[in-house]
Amino acid sequence: MKEKEFFFNPFRLISSRLDAEASRLKEHFESPPPEVTCLEEGLLVMCSKLVDLSRTIYKTFLIAEPQNLERCKKLAAEVHNEEKALTGQLLRSSTTSGKVLKSFILFPGRLERVGDLLESVVNVSIIKDRDGIPFSDKAMAELKQLFDLFALILGNFRDVLITRNKTILDHLVIQHGQLAQMTMDFALAHEDRLIEGLCSPKASSLYIDILDSMRSANRQIKEMTENLIKVSDFPEAMAS
Repeated sequence: MKEKEFFFNPFRLISSRLDAEASRLKEHFESPPPEVTCLEEGLLVMCSKLVDLSRTIYKTFLIAEPQNLERCKKLAAEVHNEEKALTGQLLRSSTTSGKVLKSFILFPGRLERVGDLLESVVNVSIIKDRDGIPFSDKAMAELKQLFDLFALILGNFRDVLITRNKTILDHLVIQHGQLAQMTMDFALAHEDRLIEGLCSPKASSLYIDILDSMRSANRQIKEMTENLIKVSDFPEAMAS
């Protein structure tokens, strides 16, 4: 049987005001509105800010410029605030059924948790710069791969909220696995560098902190991806 290209849009069960016109929602990627009007719109805004945060973080490891650090703090704070508003909106919604609420009530909170974990990485960057702790060229190259893939995952998750493209959704599952494997491989490589004296103990604890944060952040998005897959596989059950 031919695989469906698109899956059911669960957000239409949540907000009667949802306008899922892709061209309008895509405007939020670069210019988030001051106030969101529905869950889907709010999640897109949060994802866009997390993509920006992830990309800006790596710049702080290269050069800890004050403007980049301030931008990271600002983005993280905005994600926190938006989570509270969206979760409250979900709980107050008279159109949200038990099944829908159970499937999506944690989406804003999971994205906020990703923001918390990225904020923890920002703090590592601040400590690294403040104490003059060097990272090896190999470690910096690994971090670039890690943050590039993570930003791609966030971007694809954001895109799938708009397009409901099953192919992108299935590809996200692969990317989650790639990032999980990447953090394990990098941890083993780091252990070898530490044993060989190529990494200082101070740098070691910071690097492991980053890997742990990124592994956990990936897990949060993976949980949301799996929920969307359930919707795509059983749309009738969700709609009932």
